[in-house]
Amino acid sequence: MAENEIMEGVRLEADNIEKLVKSLDFAKLGGIIPAVTIGEDGRVLMLAFMNEEALRRTLSTGMMHYWSRSRKKLWMKGEESGHYQYVLGIYADCDSDSLLFKVRQVGNVCHTGEKTCFNRPFVKYADKTDVIRELEGIIKERITNPREGSYTSKIASGGLIRAAKKVGEEGVEVALAGVGETKERIVSEAADLLYHLLILLQMKGAGIEDVLDELRKRRR
Repeated sequence: MAENEIMEGVRLEADNIEKLVKSLDFAKLGGIIPAVTIGEDGRVLMLAFMNEEALRRTLSTGMMHYWSRSRKKLWMKGEESGHYQYVLGIYADCDSDSLLFKVRQVGNVCHTGEKTCFNRPFVKYADKTDVIRELEGIIKERITNPREGSYTSKIASGGLIRAAKKVGEEGVEVALAGVGETKERIVSEAADLLYHLLILLQMKGAGIEDVLDELRKRRR
């Protein structure tokens, strides 16, 4: 067990809860501490605050409770939306004045419907995966508003069977390149496959984020 790990599990007994609460520094911020939650896949979900009673409720029920600074009241995540958070693990920082919770999130965490409250880019750093999302946006636009001369619009206009057939064809070409051609060739064929796969996903009402979420689930 890591030095800063407080517990792994759903809930604690009353004696252990009090011991834990008293080990934390609530005085530094006037009776509250920051509480960061992450999902099972490690994605940061939200930041809120806890007072001692919110932490007691969390540890005794195994469900996340917070202190609302604006409403001056205790609240349980999901009490209105049904998007509950079940505690999987709790970690303290080195100064014992903030906590990190790993949770099982039911539904979307943000009141806006997003999967994380940190969904507004403020300063955007270069990320090679951005090109996939940029391409996906263009594909979505070409499907929604077909453009004459657009290859994407042409494939989409042929329906799901045509789009699926192209994915199959490109998949075979990737496999053949992997067996008997150069690294450059398989990279090129893989790009073709990904492009056509993005078209098919969009036509099915899905996207790259759905695929990434599925991969994150499988990491468990």
